[in-house]
Order: sequence, then C-alpha cells, then structure tokens
Amino acid sequence: MKLVLPGEIVGVEEEAIPVNGIYVDKRGYLRASIIGTLQLDRFKKTINIRPVNKRILQAVRQGSIVEGIVINQTDEIALVRIYRVDENRVVAIGILHISQLASEYVQDIYSYIKPSDIIKARVLNNIPPYVLSIKEPSTGVIAAQCSNCGSRLYTTLQGTLVCKNCGNQEKRKTVVGGYIYTLPR
Repeated sequence: MKLVLPGEIVGVEEEAIPVNGIYVDKRGYLRASIIGTLQLDRFKKTINIRPVNKRILQAVRQGSIVEGIVINQTDEIALVRIYRVDENRVVAIGILHISQLASEYVQDIYSYIKPSDIIKARVLNNIPPYVLSIKEPSTGVIAAQCSNCGSRLYTTLQGTLVCKNCGNQEKRKTVVGGYIYTLPR
C-alpha cells in the first residue's frame, strides 16, 4: 500500500474509475485529493484512497467554514490547501472557481486572491476536492503578502492593502470586519 498526498498523480483516466479521494484533472490524470493509502482493484478497475484519518472527511462538510492557503492559481480557479475546519486541524484540498469569488461578474481572479493568500471560505459540497466560495462578507482573504517584496500586507482606512516595506498597494477580497492586519497609525 502506497501513501499518497493531495495533488499526487496516481494514474490516468483510462486505467481505472476513481471512487473515493481521487479527482480527474483537465489532462486526464487521476490525482489524490486527500492523504491516504492507495488501493487499486484490478478486477473492478477502480482506484480508491483510504484516508489516513477518517475524521478529516467527517470534519469537512457542506456549509462548513474553512481556512486554507492558496497554493496554485490559474485564470479561472485557485487550488486551496485547507488546514482548519471550525477550529479543527485537517488536511484537505479545495477548489475556488472564479464564479465563487463575488456575486457580481468577476473578470480578473488576481484582483480577488493570489497565491500564498490565507483565506476563509465556505464549503459547497461533501466530497473532495471541496468546492469553496468566498462570496459572503464573512469570507475572503485574512492574510496576504506583497507581490513585490513578500512582506505582510496591511489594510488602510480606505480598504486597500498596502505594504509597509515597499509601499506597494494591492486589491483583494478581504473578510469584512475580519482580522486582516490593520496598518498602525
């Protein structure tokens, strides 16, 4: 039995039918969405991942509020490593689609979130990879780093994010009334 991590390629679409803990990416690769042991049933032609800790799957439920870090991003989706669900530590993967960033039409995903941002999001489904949403005012970016120098970004009274180190100003979808760092006066 092989231990696999989220995002790891475990096969191709033609080899087996994904059952639990596996998703198919756009190139047809079967990828792990949870940490667990890989199980291949050659007779049924199915592939499955048995989670290392079943509490992970039970903790992440539809409607839960999760915290995670944006680990990868394209023009339409962001991949989020979920590390907390309602004060419980977990390891899971979430997908944030551009349509789940705001109620209005979003043209540029990079003006809402960026890689390495720590976000608070709502889970929209019960199976991994978890579909996330930050449309609500209580969800969004809770910590961000400067795109230029990597320093911590702080909010201003106008609601923009500014870097104290290089002065760079950036825009994100932040949590309303949340705990993103406030620039000292």
